[in-house]
Amino acid sequence: MNFDFSEEQYSFRDSLRGFLADHLDSPTRASDPIDDSQHLWAGLADLGILAILVPERYDGLGLTFVDTSLVLEELGRHLASPAIIDTMVATDAIVRYGSAELKAALLPRIAKGQARIAIAVHEAAAGCELRDMSTASSRQADRLKLRGDKILVCDATSADFLLIVEGATEAGGPQLVLVDRNSAGVELRKQTTLDLTADYYQIALREVPLEDAFLIRTGSAGSSAAKRLLDASALAAAAQMTGIGGSVLDKAVEYVKQRVQFGRPIGSFQAIKHRCADMAVAVDSSRSAVYYAAWALANEAPECPKAVSIAKSYSGDMSRFVCSEGIQLHGGMGFTWALGLHLYLRRAKLLESSYGDSTYHRERVLAETLAELSAARR
Repeated sequence: MNFDFSEEQYSFRDSLRGFLADHLDSPTRASDPIDDSQHLWAGLADLGILAILVPERYDGLGLTFVDTSLVLEELGRHLASPAIIDTMVATDAIVRYGSAELKAALLPRIAKGQARIAIAVHEAAAGCELRDMSTASSRQADRLKLRGDKILVCDATSADFLLIVEGATEAGGPQLVLVDRNSAGVELRKQTTLDLTADYYQIALREVPLEDAFLIRTGSAGSSAAKRLLDASALAAAAQMTGIGGSVLDKAVEYVKQRVQFGRPIGSFQAIKHRCADMAVAVDSSRSAVYYAAWALANEAPECPKAVSIAKSYSGDMSRFVCSEGIQLHGGMGFTWALGLHLYLRRAKLLESSYGDSTYHRERVLAETLAELSAARR
């Protein structure tokens, strides 16, 4: 059985790689607004990137997360704005759990690059457990209103909508709500983070009025939507870290082939070969974990939570190791701002902690495994 991607899928990835190389590959682009340009989003829409998860009846391609995994990896490889990834992940939630009115209003716009969605998950005093999140809505004078605080929301000022994860609600469980970024009660404040290639914001939600059509289900269905959004976001982070690791590996291999010491390229020395080989094995292993998790998510396989956690935990370790090794192999110049390798490490560190760090996801794998063993004994 052939588990490899098709020629068309690789061709799609290569087209995206060429486009991103032309628009984003500048080693010193710290806080470069080019990521947020209309031209970039229009180009991605023309390539069909933003339409991958949009069903065909809404002017999309109707593909799955398996196809998306290659795209997410490539976006990570070029340090593209996380706002692009947020919009793609939010598309999956709208397609699966949104109302017919919401789908008809938003999906065609997303496919054409005319609507951007920022995902608001993290809270300062909560981890990745939905039960710990304090953001919640309540009914006031026959109108639902949202209150809470979210942090690390990427490019919120350029987003058209905010997809917010609630904790406990009147319906008894977590849910997703879509809020117009310009709604009354939405306050944005820029945050300083490790990542210099994107802007992040803290969002204060002060009695924000909610539209019923923009609620992504409620009750148990809302819980399913919120859990899937967290899994999809964790998978997207893992895919981006895999792309980052692959990019740093390629840059390191290219450098050691050219850097001459003692009359020979340093890449010919056994110690350097071994370090590059260890990096290559780590990146390939991360790819395998991400691709399998993407298949599990696309097919709603029972092992999906565990597969996502394996991919997220391993890719976090991999990106930290590969970025550090890549900088070391470049010698003293690897630590300079001019080379730009630190930008990959910075983005990787932020992604490593987002949607649960390696420790959280290893504990989740253990919990899922114990639950499976317990069920098998009954």
